[in-house]
Amino acid sequence: MKIRLLVLLLGLGLALIPSTAMAATTYTESVKGVETGLPQSTASCPTPNSVSSFAGIASGTLDGGFQIAVCHTQLTTSGATIEGGAFRFSNGTTTVNGAFKSGGKIFPPSLSVSGAFCVQKYTVTGGLAPAGHFGGTLTHYGFWTGSACNVFFATISGSATLTA
Repeated sequence: MKIRLLVLLLGLGLALIPSTAMAATTYTESVKGVETGLPQSTASCPTPNSVSSFAGIASGTLDGGFQIAVCHTQLTTSGATIEGGAFRFSNGTTTVNGAFKSGGKIFPPSLSVSGAFCVQKYTVTGGLAPAGHFGGTLTHYGFWTGSACNVFFATISGSATLTA
């Protein structure tokens, strides 16, 4: 009798736990987007012009949109280090929020020049919180001065896997 009562109470207790507390969901998204404004500085990311914001399409588990704001060290031809930031995937019914973990890498770019135009492609990779990772390509489009690429537009493409 005591065992039946214990089993009944345990079953009732498990039934009352929200389903989101019982199992994590893994989201895998491919992303393509554009930079939504000029890089800027914020109180939490004070390095000059070090927060880059992007938005675009996410396809995969959610099939919706994404927004990101990435905090990084000064971006140079040597690359940069990701210091944090936030992201959001949403499809109208489900929204998943998270953060960029410190220590991600923006590797030195490849550069191509065609007349007055230039393209810089950076490989990016790093970790996501609460648990996950991302990788992709940051592409800068600009005007070539003869010694530098003056960027006027940027895109991001890649993939992310997040367990939340």
